[in-house]
Order: sequence, then structure tokens, then C-alpha cells
Amino acid sequence: MTGEDRLESATTGARRLVSVLRLVAVALVVVGFVGWLVDHDGEVVLESPYTLAFGVGVACALVAIYLGVFLANRG
Repeated sequence: MTGEDRLESATTGARRLVSVLRLVAVALVVVGFVGWLVDHDGEVVLESPYTLAFGVGVACALVAIYLGVFLANRG
């Protein structure tokens, strides 16, 4: 396996990771937001598990954006 093949394989894996992170981010943000609306009548309760789901979803989105920009600038 040459260096170019390894780089291409790593890039493909990183792009797949970005796609998975985007999907997880959307799912968690939607679940967290809908959970807030349904479970607590629109009131944000910081002790709720939906708050954790929403926060993790936002974190996944930020990581996916960062990795996507990094991969786009890389080549």
C-alpha cells in the first residue's frame, strides 16, 4: 500500500465520520428540542436528559463542521 493509498483511505474514513456526526447531531438536537417541548411544556429544565441530548447534538454538529472545513482545506 503506497502513501497515496493510505491518505485516500484515511480521507474516506474521515468523510464517513463527518457524515455520521452530522446524522447523530441532527437526531440528538431534534430529540432534545422535542423532549423539552413535550416533557416540560416548553420550559427548559437543565436537569432534564433532553438537555444532555441537545448539548451533545450541538457538540457533534460543531465537530462535524470543524472536520468538514479541515478536510475541505486539505485537498
